[in-house]
Amino acid sequence: MTEAKTPRISAPKPHRLNKGEPPQSAADTVVVGNNTRTGSDSQLVDINFKIPAELRKDFRLFCATHEVSQVSAFKEALIDYMKKKGWTPSK
Repeated sequence: MTEAKTPRISAPKPHRLNKGEPPQSAADTVVVGNNTRTGSDSQLVDINFKIPAELRKDFRLFCATHEVSQVSAFKEALIDYMKKKGWTPSK
């Protein structure tokens, strides 16, 4: 018995026109342990939690009734709660 041979296809290897930037040296790269930057107070960040719709409605109604912004009311409430639990807030 003879085995069937598959035809060999030869195609030229594609060439890259742009090889990009050369690799950076170890001195130029950022080491994972050196990342000591924190967000500044002027930047807003997401605190990543959800609340029930009824609580959101009550909170918004409270803020509108007392003419206070939702952000300042949340900050003040959180600071008061932290103090009540014995935690000194940073700001």
